[in-house]
Amino acid sequence: MEGNQAIQILEARSGPIEYRYGVFFTYDSIVKAIELSKKFIHERYLPEKAIEVLEETASRIFNTKGKDFVITDDDISETVSLKTEIPLTDITKGESEKLLHLEEKIHERMIDQNEAVSMVSAAMRRARAEIRDTKRPIANLLFLGPTGVGKTQLAKTLAEVYFGSENKMIRLDMSEYQEKASLYQLIGFPRGVMGEETSGYLTEQVRHHPFALLLLDEIEKAHPDILNIFLQVMDDGRLTDVRGRKIDFTNVIIICTSNACTPIIQKRISEGLSPQQIKDEIMNNELQQYFKPELLNRFDGIIVFKPLSKKDIFSIAKLLLGGVAKSLEKKGVKLEVTDSYIEELSELGFDPLYGARPMRRVIQEKVDDVLANYIISSKIERRDTIVFDVGGKIDIIKSKKW
Repeated sequence: MEGNQAIQILEARSGPIEYRYGVFFTYDSIVKAIELSKKFIHERYLPEKAIEVLEETASRIFNTKGKDFVITDDDISETVSLKTEIPLTDITKGESEKLLHLEEKIHERMIDQNEAVSMVSAAMRRARAEIRDTKRPIANLLFLGPTGVGKTQLAKTLAEVYFGSENKMIRLDMSEYQEKASLYQLIGFPRGVMGEETSGYLTEQVRHHPFALLLLDEIEKAHPDILNIFLQVMDDGRLTDVRGRKIDFTNVIIICTSNACTPIIQKRISEGLSPQQIKDEIMNNELQQYFKPELLNRFDGIIVFKPLSKKDIFSIAKLLLGGVAKSLEKKGVKLEVTDSYIEELSELGFDPLYGARPMRRVIQEKVDDVLANYIISSKIERRDTIVFDVGGKIDIIKSKKW
């Protein structure tokens, strides 16, 4: 059902809703209900889903503003936004500030890798300003580089900072999809393969969370047929599941990580080449040993992450310890760690092969475990300050008793 026919039906059905809630719909609000429900609500058909939007909007307005209120297209946008969690209303002042300073927000949790952070932030601003191809995902990005340099961390940080929570990230370990038959795990098992027809993990996750970040870890390990379905997703923002439903990926940002070409990246970095120079070199050579040209062409950005320096590792250690300190604050305990001890932890947590990955384990062993024992044994209490110094020396500054 399209155009005037849908509008006429909604105009006829809006009257009882207006009478029930004591509100009034503008013509533009009825048109907007059809437009947005068609675009963003895929579980039902017109005109039912547009009528549902009118009903929910009227109920929300009545409960918050009372009777005799005129419902506009902005009110309809807000309802659909609340239903789908996709930002559809005008950009608020607070959201504008967040978008304009997205790089700074990300760098509160992410060390260095400035090119990657800038590219991701720019993609989010284009998406929110609707200056993009709305028939494709928000962005398709490929992160290349050694393990432990922040590829997955940037995806987690973006989910937290922009999408509101790390829970807004759908994560797939593509090493688990090395067999052709594993395609069914993504889009669903047809009747007969696993008995009854079964939904797929990927399509169900995106169906229920249409505004999210999709992280495909170690994508080079996936079976070629699995990669082919992502060709379609990246190109036209749709994927059909086993039940024939078209799943919408146009409000998803897709980030793929890969350790492909790590030896050449590490070698060229040591020779002083920039990430951009390295990317230019591997695009037409080594990278095509892992990915077909048509897949590489689907990416809006291919970003080379450089290995972390010892200075970066120090900053990461400081960042992680800041998280520990925040946890302690909730217990009323203050944590202080001297720079000398952070330096010591950095040495223990740095590995040329695994980057910053061992750092979390070192802090867990050298700081978290010690704190846990002190708390359980009542050696530290509320309002105390615990200081870690070189060699793991610990000083507890007891609070004054009043």
